[in-house]
Amino acid sequence: MNPQYFFKEDLGWIKEKKLFLFFDFDGTLVPIQDNPSSCMLEGKIKSYIKRIVSNSLADVAIISGRSVEDIKKRVNIKGIYYSGNHGLEIRGPGLNFIHPEIMPAIKLIKNAKKVISKYVEQIPGVFVEDKHLSFTLHFRLADKEGKRLAKSIFKQILSKEFHNMPFKVLKGKEVLELTPLIDWDKGKAVLFIIKEIGQEYIPLYIGDDLTDETAFSAIKGQGITIRIGRSKNTDARYYLRTQHEIYNFFKKICDIIEKCHKK
Repeated sequence: MNPQYFFKEDLGWIKEKKLFLFFDFDGTLVPIQDNPSSCMLEGKIKSYIKRIVSNSLADVAIISGRSVEDIKKRVNIKGIYYSGNHGLEIRGPGLNFIHPEIMPAIKLIKNAKKVISKYVEQIPGVFVEDKHLSFTLHFRLADKEGKRLAKSIFKQILSKEFHNMPFKVLKGKEVLELTPLIDWDKGKAVLFIIKEIGQEYIPLYIGDDLTDETAFSAIKGQGITIRIGRSKNTDARYYLRTQHEIYNFFKKICDIIEKCHKK
């Protein structure tokens, strides 16, 4: 698919229904940082989202690979939906969801995290992020040999000590994630949230990573899908050139939906 540049699109038609804005966090609402613990939602973006929510212009959800508690702390806006661990946990107004199939895998994932952490902790620039229901191996800060070694250790330990366990590996930008082997992803989480709320929406999803492709596919033909960074290998209909254009996105969307709201 060859996505179109978002700012060339006339979005006057979205007044037909209420918008539901879905955002990935890292690489979308905030720039990707070498250390994920340093990411906090910037004040101007936060003010845009608060403006949208407080005036009931649209509903908003953050769909992240981080845990729900972590993403709530970094966004800290009331009245929106937070989805963590790629949709395995969701919280928001009238919604408190943890995927029912996750419990058998949690202990096994913690064991795998403990073993992998032990072997990679001496590699400079490599660390493991505990997300309670899953974990992420980060190697962005490592040199070329460190990245190769970290990925090799991850693969070998899973194949030798945790073979045929109920896990799946998600590949991201300079990360590997181990999550429960459940038929669930960001796309299914988006559809679940919309169904649970029970209103007619035009969904709009923005993301930058491979895991966001499931959401692009899930609402293909039903709403607006936007990828951060141009690529032909995407199901997104539109693209923004860089993460920094998220500021212009909010300005355009707020202008459109505020005009529709006044009519």
